[in-house]
Amino acid sequence: MKRFLLLMIMAGAVSCTSSRKIAGIPAADRALADSVLSFGLDHEAVYSLLDTLKPISSLKLLWYPIAKDSTMAEGEAHVVKDLAVLEKIDQYQRLCHALSGGDWQFVLIPFNMTSKQQRSMEIYVVRKARFAAVLREHAAFFGQWGFTESSDPAVVLTAIEFERQPDRYRAYGYLFGYPPYAVDFFVESTLKTEADPAKKLIPRDFFSIPVFAGKSGFFTYAMPKGHRPGGEDSTLYNKAAQTLERYKHMRSQYNSANGFRATALWMDWNASKRRK
Repeated sequence: MKRFLLLMIMAGAVSCTSSRKIAGIPAADRALADSVLSFGLDHEAVYSLLDTLKPISSLKLLWYPIAKDSTMAEGEAHVVKDLAVLEKIDQYQRLCHALSGGDWQFVLIPFNMTSKQQRSMEIYVVRKARFAAVLREHAAFFGQWGFTESSDPAVVLTAIEFERQPDRYRAYGYLFGYPPYAVDFFVESTLKTEADPAKKLIPRDFFSIPVFAGKSGFFTYAMPKGHRPGGEDSTLYNKAAQTLERYKHMRSQYNSANGFRATALWMDWNASKRRK
């Protein structure tokens, strides 16, 4: 009960802080901000938005008819048939700029693969200090592109998205916060499958870290079949559990007649941590 009351007091004490910062988001984009951050907080992005366990997290997947279709040649000048769709994308770009600040950077990255005329894009939230630390820790890998801890996350993520699968998977594995042994296993499995496409999927187990939306299937990574989770897995799980428990207690205080005030919660949470 004391913990619950403390969280209520904390939310009220810093609400003016979130109000000032939310005012910096264009009025037309505030509902969109709540929608994007609500999904992120209820899923694995909670560990980037409210914690540093994940250097990056996915926030929203977008699909738009902006890619070349089968009738278009390479170098075609007029690819996008409906330029109005770019206005929708621009709203998400504005939102990324408005939310970015401090240790957070929000980026919209186009995916390499397309389907007919559809191109998918992903909004990621980046914890910049942890992102830089991963590039520093795995400098022998990320250095092949000239990336260092000072590299812009948007440049890094765009470049690796257009790389071949093994390098792409290793880069994403490190940046999504998976343990190195799990990243190794996934990359090695990919290489074996590429060498022999007829070979069945290499047997594996999965380690799941719960989120508000569910206990499994979100912050989840593969491990060799029969592998027993070790200290690295337990540490990650226990740290995540502490953050998730705090989020669950605080979340109910941000429900209103207009829905879940996810942006205010995110800003208040991090303002309270800076005050400590």
